[in-house]
Amino acid sequence: MPFVLPPMHTLRTFESVSRLRSFTEAAEELHLTVSAVSHQIRALEAFYGTRLLLRSHRDVALTRAGELLRDVVAEFLERLSSAGRSLRGQSANRLSLSAPPSFVSRWLMPRLAGFLGANPSVDFKLHATTDLMDLEADEVDFAIRYGNGHWPGLACEELFDETVFPVASAAFLEKRKIRGLADLTHDMLLRDDFFSWSRWSEQTGSAHPLQPSGPLYSDSSLLLQAAEAGQGIALGRSVLVEDALASGRLVRIGSQSLKADGAYYLVRSSSAPATPAMNPFRSWLMVEAAGQN
Repeated sequence: MPFVLPPMHTLRTFESVSRLRSFTEAAEELHLTVSAVSHQIRALEAFYGTRLLLRSHRDVALTRAGELLRDVVAEFLERLSSAGRSLRGQSANRLSLSAPPSFVSRWLMPRLAGFLGANPSVDFKLHATTDLMDLEADEVDFAIRYGNGHWPGLACEELFDETVFPVASAAFLEKRKIRGLADLTHDMLLRDDFFSWSRWSEQTGSAHPLQPSGPLYSDSSLLLQAAEAGQGIALGRSVLVEDALASGRLVRIGSQSLKADGAYYLVRSSSAPATPAMNPFRSWLMVEAAGQN
């Protein structure tokens, strides 16, 4: 018979809110906004046609219907998670990784063939995403994350930090007659959301604060592709521009650099069992990371 079920993500959100008795804490646990949590709870209540939660200024209370659903959902998610762990354990050669798209395209992909060539039997799956995936629920073995290394429920190992400095193509520098940082003008500065030119000016003590008017890119990889294509000057992240500098696709401008706030980490669930394929990948990645430092 067909099953009539609400969307899975609304059940996960309901379980978190009902357990924590807080929309804010549930949002932090699920890496969502409070607004998104509220929307999902409303969608679940609309699906069942009844109120499940009573939200006050200080607390969240369950209705009788909410208490009934909480017990069912908690047992369902626990059994599903347990089955997933058992099934993952049966696939010794399966390995999945989540990582930011810019890191994947600029650092990981040029090196990944080395690991896959040495481990041809590994069934490898790569998620290039900025979403902070739930490693156990989404059946992801490892993730590369950028930040301070403090994520509840995850075991974290630092790979490397990074610095930021201006870069451009040699052809662009020659065309615009740029010899150093003093030659930069507002119209040639490309932007992204990672590190702003105004912050660069402030922290380097520039005598002429830079107010860029160049294009804004949502991803650091796109920013660097634009710089390689001769469209302007970018603040390059050392980890992401290493290969481009070595090949000559980009040239560094000046000798000043600033340390970025975070670092790259290899993370895994603290509670999920390790599969045999995880150990060789971790060892390979640590060797590659050591060469970065």
